[in-house]
Amino acid sequence: MKQLLSEDLTIQIKSTLVHSLFWASYCAFSSFIVTMLTDYGYSSATATAMMTASSVLSFIAQPVSGYICDNFIPHKWVYIVLTICALPTMVLMPMLLFSPVLTLISMLLFTVFMVQMPGLLDAWVIGLTNLHPRLNYGISRGSSSFAFAIAAQAMGALTAVYGHGVRCWVGAVLGLLSILVAVTLEPVPCRRNRESSEEKEQKPESKNGLSTAETISRLTKNHAYVLLLVMSFLLFMGTSCFSSFIPVLTQELGGGSGEVGTVFALTALSEVPAMFLMAAILRKIPAKKVIVLAGLFYLLRLSLTAIAPNYTVMLLVQVLQGLSFAVIWPAAMAYLNQIVDYEVRSTAIMTFSSVTLGVSGIFGNAIGTAILAASGVRMVFVFASISAGIGLALGLYGLARKIWK
Repeated sequence: MKQLLSEDLTIQIKSTLVHSLFWASYCAFSSFIVTMLTDYGYSSATATAMMTASSVLSFIAQPVSGYICDNFIPHKWVYIVLTICALPTMVLMPMLLFSPVLTLISMLLFTVFMVQMPGLLDAWVIGLTNLHPRLNYGISRGSSSFAFAIAAQAMGALTAVYGHGVRCWVGAVLGLLSILVAVTLEPVPCRRNRESSEEKEQKPESKNGLSTAETISRLTKNHAYVLLLVMSFLLFMGTSCFSSFIPVLTQELGGGSGEVGTVFALTALSEVPAMFLMAAILRKIPAKKVIVLAGLFYLLRLSLTAIAPNYTVMLLVQVLQGLSFAVIWPAAMAYLNQIVDYEVRSTAIMTFSSVTLGVSGIFGNAIGTAILAASGVRMVFVFASISAGIGLALGLYGLARKIWK
């Protein structure tokens, strides 16, 4: 028993470190990309259009990676290889900003290599919780929010003093550290590994992995999964506007890179308590109800952001991240683990991540960019609030019609 507890604790520490170092590295690049582009002379519309292009690629890449992890290559090695490839793009991009074409290419490469990693890491850790029931996903993810908060504040200050290039180098070093820890973390066997093990034990099973059509069929026939996907798309379309346009709103309210860092830092820090407590909460309250409740706080947060009279009020409103994203994300991971078959779980999780962090970004950034040009940044957040309100209504409809499992 003591040996099992020690093994579980070691895995918990390693998964927490991989998650935390990754998110700190991710923050160094992604959270400041709009500010970096505008500081180098790109318009806000051009910057968010480039973000939209990255979202399109992320939408394609994540389900593909999930399918690969389910059937052919464990999450561990996909994460390590892609993150290694991402590091040069982080370092080189500040040197390529003189050219819009090279800048876009760099952003798209970073998207393929690293923007899809949050979903992959979640699928990896969720898979480990099935092998090690004492492992707490919320602790790993909550710690990464804390690391993101520290990184956001530090990166904002670093950028204000030394510029964007130094920040990107620091992000690359943090990414390298996450790779070094990931090498030591236990993999989750993919279908091919499981079948190979069963062959050695002389337990014949079907050697054919699920086809793409079979995988899609299993997911689309799961009505609760589809409901979660559509509701989350609407909620995250609003928050994709937050990620892309909050630097614009911050600048309108008199702030710069340091203040943008503070916004992201407070937002991430507010996630930590809920992430840590979510495992205990979900033992008492069904995940579907927790998810719908989070939708209410999405609506509240985005609405208050739209009407915030000054930077201080806008900043304080972001603590509601702790009752919106910090609640819905771990609850959704737990819910997916309950309602989706093991054979397609990684694909389901990474498709969920693709829809929430990718597809929603495509529409949110595209519509937000058009609204920004026509009516200003305040109306972008009005649109975000409407999108969140429709998402909340859909979740309540699912409860009323008993679509949620």
